[in-house]
Amino acid sequence: MILPMKKYSMLIYHKAFHDFLKDLQKIGVVDIVDRGIAPDEDTNCEIQRVQQFDRVIKILEPKMVEESPKVTDLMPGKILKIVLQTQAEIDDLKQKITLLEKHQKVVKPWGNFEPELFGKLKDAGLNLKFYSASQQKFKDEWLSDFNLEVISHAEGQIFFVIVQAGEDKIEIDAEEVKAPERPASDIQKEIEECISKIESAHTYLGEHAQAFLPKIIQARHDTDNRISFDHVLKNANSESDDKLKIIEGWVPKSKQIELEDFLNGKGVFYLVDDPVKDEKVPILLNNGKFSRLFEPIGNLYALPAYKELDITPFFAPFYMLFFGFCLGDAGYGLLIMLGTLIGLMKASPKAKPFLILGFLLGLSTTIMGIIGGTFFGIMFGLNENGEPLHQISWLIEYQKFVLNSDNLMILALGLGYLQVLFGMFLKAANQIIQFGWRFAVSQFGWIVIVMFTIPFYVLTTLDLIPAEIGNKLWMITGVLGAIPALLLNTPGKNIFLNLGTGVWHTYNMASGLLGDVLSYIRLFALGISSAILGNVFNQLALQSSQGVGGGIVGALVLILILTFGHSLNFFMAVLGSFVHPLRLTFVEFYKNAGFAGGGNKYKPFSKSEIS
Repeated sequence: MILPMKKYSMLIYHKAFHDFLKDLQKIGVVDIVDRGIAPDEDTNCEIQRVQQFDRVIKILEPKMVEESPKVTDLMPGKILKIVLQTQAEIDDLKQKITLLEKHQKVVKPWGNFEPELFGKLKDAGLNLKFYSASQQKFKDEWLSDFNLEVISHAEGQIFFVIVQAGEDKIEIDAEEVKAPERPASDIQKEIEECISKIESAHTYLGEHAQAFLPKIIQARHDTDNRISFDHVLKNANSESDDKLKIIEGWVPKSKQIELEDFLNGKGVFYLVDDPVKDEKVPILLNNGKFSRLFEPIGNLYALPAYKELDITPFFAPFYMLFFGFCLGDAGYGLLIMLGTLIGLMKASPKAKPFLILGFLLGLSTTIMGIIGGTFFGIMFGLNENGEPLHQISWLIEYQKFVLNSDNLMILALGLGYLQVLFGMFLKAANQIIQFGWRFAVSQFGWIVIVMFTIPFYVLTTLDLIPAEIGNKLWMITGVLGAIPALLLNTPGKNIFLNLGTGVWHTYNMASGLLGDVLSYIRLFALGISSAILGNVFNQLALQSSQGVGGGIVGALVLILILTFGHSLNFFMAVLGSFVHPLRLTFVEFYKNAGFAGGGNKYKPFSKSEIS
């Protein structure tokens, strides 16, 4: 749910304003209204400095060495300069190595030589000409026609030198290349020197990271607090020849008492207002323990608008179920659960919600894997003759209840239909909350059509309901739904406008509803493709191990193929299982729920603390 907000307008005498802001920053409950004042040059410099601090933190964090010194006398600015310069040297050396390796590749076919020898030969009146030709173009008669020496063969090319007295032009079907300036061994030596310098630079950073990092993190937070303070300072309105300062801000209703006690203690005059229509109100979500885990997923799309219904609690169970449906392997699910449980033992408080979410997604995957009968690519269930695929006594009864591919596809479409219908109910609730019940009447008409008319028609067509009863049911519910859907969709407007709008909505609904529901087939398709690919790797591993004669070698081949195959399948399946339910949520569900979004996150004016 979205916590209700109150708008506070505070009037402060200009001489007390600076100290007032410092104290207001300490309590950290007011989201100051941004008047759109652009940051000045000094603030931009501070912002760039924060970016530099972030870069240094990113450089130092992976290089922490336990036995390194934990304190330093250096100031943050000096540390910043040292680390950035050291990293710049590392980057330059890496770039130099790349260029040297390219040069080395060019000169390597010419082997090792003494560059001074070229000068001596030239002084003696002899010129060296360097050539390369493909093996097909190279002719053996060149060896007798010219004073030619083959240097090497590489990548289908022959590299050779012709020693010539004078400057006469040599007619030969080969590419003349520039003489190498130095041998590959010299270049290799320089590459090794660069690598040594890089290692020394990394060692230096590692030895000082434990002392440098706390100072940089503290300086980063201090700078961030200064930026925040200056921004609020500049966003205040001035009245009475700058004698009075006015700032406006949003406060959650639950924090009102805390703020008002503070303002009353300071003797500050203030006004409290409710949000007005079209006013940009910051959004603070307050969901239960389960739904809160899914807030980061919803935030990938957008926060709801202030007057909207927060639909995080409503898509959360579906997303969890859809992830498990897409991955659909009990073995993979158990692997995720085990991994997240191990991670929870050492995780920081910030990381724990993500690991708990991962555990729940793993649990869903395990359940769906059991229902669909897949365990690390091993498939369970019944064959075409209705017999269990695996004749293991304690698994025979279980396999009778495993859903086959046809049932899984029907289940995917059924879940899609339920989520779309659920979204339509949420849209009606949203319209009632934002505009009033009259604006939801048309939506309820469509709900009747989708919930009753369409199912009755389908059941009648399939002869699951007697035609004389079914035809009456779908016709009656169709009329009951069509009247509000076609004639009451724009309250307050004339009947012709309502009818025209209703026809347009009917076209959109007819063309979109079927496509929306069919989109959920991807749940079945991803799950079955992951299972099939896992099974293919299992078969490949068994056949390959038997093909090499079994024994220790066969076991190694078996383990290698299974490890590689299932690692690849697991990665691809998890990625698809994350992305596709995301798509179903943000496109099909959000559209049918009438989700508009566009809210801004509640960001109170507060001091940034080191976690």
